[in-house]
Amino acid sequence: APLVGVVMGQQYLPPSAGGSRGGGGGGYGAPAADEGASEPANYEFSYEVQDAASGNDFGHKESRQGDVATGNYHVLLPDGRTQIVDYTADNDGYKPNVKYEGEANAGGGYPPAASPGVSTQMPHDAGTEERIVIVCARGIG
Repeated sequence: APLVGVVMGQQYLPPSAGGSRGGGGGGYGAPAADEGASEPANYEFSYEVQDAASGNDFGHKESRQGDVATGNYHVLLPDGRTQIVDYTADNDGYKPNVKYEGEANAGGGYPPAASPGVSTQMPHDAGTEERIVIVCARGIG
């Protein structure tokens, strides 16, 4: 017989007029009535991924103090430009400011596509340069 998973418990609902999220609280609204008082959210995190072989180049940095989160993220686009988004998220919503660096070109920012039947995967010890940096979230306080 096939295995069927059933999840029981908390139901997630859209935000109510009071700002809380059904069954969860969390987010930027007031806590649900059944939740106790909690400390304001205070954190910061960042990560960068750069992999020359695949053409991946993206990252994200964010900090939050109470109900206000600010940050930015960037990604190398297929046309060679870098998209950069600076943002603020608070009780009034998500407010991004999007900009682009570089010029779009037909060659793009990614490595050229391989010919049919040719593998682009390289053994890990082949000297390919790969850099992945992850900084874990930490509380501020």
